[in-house]
Amino acid sequence: MWSDLSNQPAFVAVTSVVAGLSVIWVFRKIAKKHKRSKLRKQWSNAGKDVVVLHQFVRGKYCINLSPYAVKVETFLRLANIKYIVDSEIPFGPKGKCPWITLNGEELGDSEMIIQKLIDHFKVDLDNHLDTRRKAQLETVRITADEFVFWFVVTWRYWLDGCKSFLKSQSFSSFLNFVFPLFMKKGIKVKARYQGIGHHTPDEIYGIAKSTCRALADVLGDDPYFGGEQLSTADCSVFGQLSQLMWNAPDSHYEALVTEMYPSLGAYCNRMKEKIFPDWYKLLNPPME
Repeated sequence: MWSDLSNQPAFVAVTSVVAGLSVIWVFRKIAKKHKRSKLRKQWSNAGKDVVVLHQFVRGKYCINLSPYAVKVETFLRLANIKYIVDSEIPFGPKGKCPWITLNGEELGDSEMIIQKLIDHFKVDLDNHLDTRRKAQLETVRITADEFVFWFVVTWRYWLDGCKSFLKSQSFSSFLNFVFPLFMKKGIKVKARYQGIGHHTPDEIYGIAKSTCRALADVLGDDPYFGGEQLSTADCSVFGQLSQLMWNAPDSHYEALVTEMYPSLGAYCNRMKEKIFPDWYKLLNPPME
């Protein structure tokens, strides 16, 4: 005969716990939905054609831990587009950071965001370039967004276990503890899918060196990758190199741009001074 489990104390206790957790989950979902609805009203009140840039909170030395957030914010400033920053909800409709709200429309993915801004605001940062040079800089952009990004995050979150990276952020003690636990496993899986995760640490560092050398060779003696004038590609390159320059303190990856290829470090400082004269005030905490 089947026993009546509903009369067993253990069964009742487990059922109570499950029911309690379900109630908590439902209330959290409702609270999150209410918060997002309230924030949406604030974003809508930002004004016509004012971009709301949703991204992570600022860091100690770099304006963002996401190279793509730095990329988009750099473009907004170069294009002289009015924007405000929101750090309450950093992940957008595609589960990516950053994302934007523009006149009520939500859009994710940094490249799609920039293309939307180009079309909407009729911006052309590359009108000083010929067709061949534009194609060359698109290759540079892809190199930065795809190659530099992957060796940085693979080293930062997996190989180094966030040790260097956490020095550059103003996280709480709790987040300092749990962040590496979640990120290490997740990035390890993604890096293996991407392909770079199948290499040894030395081989990945070799990829980093050759990529930085190529970028330094392309830059040459020019102040920017667009030459004497800034280009759209500079937004991507600066976004990615900013992670080596300011979010990898006291590491051999930081040394790639400060010692091995110092022209890249000088480029980062040049970009910071030209586009973000308020850089130190934006940091968390702000610096004088």
